[in-house]
Amino acid sequence: MATGALRLNETAALCCGRDGVTDSQHGSPVLPNYRNAKAQKFLLDAVLRSVVMLDELLKHWEPYRNLPAPPAKAIQLWVKDSRIIYIDDRSGPAVPYPAIDRHDGSRNHGYVRLKENFRTIGKVPEVQGWPELQKFLETVNAPDSPIESLGCEKCYFPLERRGAAKVSLGSYVDVAFSDTTVTEKPENFLRLAVPLVNAVEGCERSWGQVELGLQPLRYFFGSTTAWNLLIRVTNQGRTEEEARRFWGESIRRMGDAIAKLPANFPCR
Repeated sequence: MATGALRLNETAALCCGRDGVTDSQHGSPVLPNYRNAKAQKFLLDAVLRSVVMLDELLKHWEPYRNLPAPPAKAIQLWVKDSRIIYIDDRSGPAVPYPAIDRHDGSRNHGYVRLKENFRTIGKVPEVQGWPELQKFLETVNAPDSPIESLGCEKCYFPLERRGAAKVSLGSYVDVAFSDTTVTEKPENFLRLAVPLVNAVEGCERSWGQVELGLQPLRYFFGSTTAWNLLIRVTNQGRTEEEARRFWGESIRRMGDAIAKLPANFPCR
């Protein structure tokens, strides 16, 4: 299949969801035959924009595809408003990792493979009192999701500068593809990044910022050539309640995009 057609079908799969229509010959997702011409045009426009964006990302990634280690300085691949896709200057975690007590008194509770322990997500310490984060992790680690989480955290930060916003709520979730062979190809994470940043278009209007960082993993279940995507979501507010409401909407929208990923994403 031609590269352009492959990317079109990949992106169509994201719009159609896991139950989208497939080509009977190739098993590839195709655009549904909507009776509403306006809805079909809207979908096609979204697909074409995503294809153009992915082509741009892959073009900017090309000079760095053989990086032996994280760059000395983060490399920006794409930016629009307050949404950024970049190559991080740090490595991702070594998975699995043990629980440790940090110098600041906080605790890393250690790695648990939530995809294999889906029913225990509600018991994860980081989600206690945070149903928004729990729901996001349940979506990421769903049995038919192609990705899974490697770690997460969230925290409020006071803002000392002038302006209406007085507090910031930031979070991160590390994700990798469950199929190790897919995780070893960093280009696949760029394909994943496209629907995620598109899902939060306009987040700057609620003092939001989304940063997606491509990181080589130190270790991933025996592999030393695997990568992950660091998802950082930050929203500010005049109060903690407002910041959390804005942040909750941001991760809900990203979760909705993840829920549409077909199980074999990126479509191979």
